[in-house]
Amino acid sequence: MTASIIEQELARDSVFRDLSKLDFDYVPEELVNRGEHLRRLAQLFKPVIESGAPASVLITGSVGTGKTAISKLFCRDFAALARKQGADVDWVLVNCRKRQSDTRVLQAVLTHYDPYFPDRGFALPDMLHSLRKQLERKEQHLIIVLDEVDVMLGKSGQDLIYALTRFSDEAKIRGKAGISLMLVSQYDILQKFDDAALSTFGRGNYLKMDKYARDELYDIANQRIGLAFKTGTVDDDSAQLVADIAEEWGDARFVIELLWKAGLFADEAHSDLVTPENVRAAKAETYSVITEAKLRNLERHELFTLMALGRKLAKSGRAYATTGEVEENYALVAEEFGEESRGHTQFWKYLKSLDAGGFLSLRKSGKGVVGTTQLISLPDVPGSAVCEKIAELV
Repeated sequence: MTASIIEQELARDSVFRDLSKLDFDYVPEELVNRGEHLRRLAQLFKPVIESGAPASVLITGSVGTGKTAISKLFCRDFAALARKQGADVDWVLVNCRKRQSDTRVLQAVLTHYDPYFPDRGFALPDMLHSLRKQLERKEQHLIIVLDEVDVMLGKSGQDLIYALTRFSDEAKIRGKAGISLMLVSQYDILQKFDDAALSTFGRGNYLKMDKYARDELYDIANQRIGLAFKTGTVDDDSAQLVADIAEEWGDARFVIELLWKAGLFADEAHSDLVTPENVRAAKAETYSVITEAKLRNLERHELFTLMALGRKLAKSGRAYATTGEVEENYALVAEEFGEESRGHTQFWKYLKSLDAGGFLSLRKSGKGVVGTTQLISLPDVPGSAVCEKIAELV
């Protein structure tokens, strides 16, 4: 009986042709309306091919503006073109939300060359020395992309950034081997650099990614429809509605998630067409700020903290909860999932990190609240929905 049900479901027709094209990690061959940004990156990194001189750039913009995608696309194509011109260029991307300390970031870079490089026991200078040896051995130029770099800067400071921008000079590295740096963040982190780091990084190496306009979101929707769905399964009204819904936030990821969920609703209804009604149903389950894809990038105890806030707000019916209330709930959530809660200092770091990522909002209490406690709220999503999403992940 069970095998029969599974067999029937696997044999059932679907509106999707290639669901992987709606994965947030997928980078298409072309990025819609980002040609001028690619041109600017090519101008900045041209010296890497010509003379082996290192380059650096900070890419900023709000969630869903294509910062990570353009980094991956540029590095992929730039490295391929460099090899055609006789320059050995490689690249590696490290998500600093997943690896928050400078040593963990550098360890991820080193495992690009040596998968068995130890994950502890090496100081930063030793790891930099190992990286220099690898690059000299391969006579290779490496572009390091540090995604969500603001998280690492908040935890470890700017020492690694300074060391990497000074890498070629201080190591007296031979030939065209060297390091270029691409920093990706929602925020203008250059204002946090001291004069030494800012001098080596370069004040003008800055690329701002604006939110997508409504017509651009429509173009993105049509591109992904062509890649992910079978021909004729998504009508234009549905694509237009996806763009209309996402326009408020200018977020390409929101477009992609709406298409994915709308397609799933069509499949569940055994329909061969994704309708505007499917899109509206997808919107009812999708929130622009707190999506499943973004939650997957959080640490386990950050998820516990967010769930604690969601539970408190859902139960109380209030717009805000105090830090004390959320911390008390956090301890209960951690215990529920069989883990020991962290101390107050670490809990406060979780709150600051979640605030920086747009998952929650922190503000000082106003009149009528004793002391200097912080009030915490959620953005555009009900507390109960947050808890349901997190429960599926942990």
